[in-house]
Amino acid sequence: MNFVQKYFAKKYITENKKVRTPEVVSLRDAKNVGILCNISTEDTYKDIYAVFSKLQNPTRNVWMAGYIDNKLIPFYCLQQLSADYFCNKDLNWYGKPKKEQILNFCETEFDILLDFSHDVYDPLRFIMAITPAKFIIGSEKQNADLYDLLIQSEHDLTNMELLKNITHYTNQLSGKQS
Repeated sequence: MNFVQKYFAKKYITENKKVRTPEVVSLRDAKNVGILCNISTEDTYKDIYAVFSKLQNPTRNVWMAGYIDNKLIPFYCLQQLSADYFCNKDLNWYGKPKKEQILNFCETEFDILLDFSHDVYDPLRFIMAITPAKFIIGSEKQNADLYDLLIQSEHDLTNMELLKNITHYTNQLSGKQS
């Protein structure tokens, strides 16, 4: 992004950032879970889809928003009722998502919003800044200002390891036993 785009992106986030009071919810008790991720290859798609599938159960709604940092959504990203994908053509000129499904995702009050992106992506930062989610969790240090809980590790965590840590720490913080 150039300077002007970054300026307007930052201004939009500042003006529209939700004022939230974080509410600790254990992953076990969460009824409505959102997943943010970046999909760069078919392997990253399969990896995040395994996490998505593991979180789904009859008592929990799980909705995933996957960002593809490219002009087109690859063929292997299968659009589903609770899994939406967006790419650079779905962003406005300063990087804000404009796709209707993603805007609806942004407005949903998730019990927990999980960020599985392992890098900084401005469209995902937009979503985290304006969401009314009760509890936002992730592992990207540069997004720590948007998280309610930052999961850090000395080595890069796989998505399944991150999910295991999220389960452990949300149970501990909410007083549940692991």
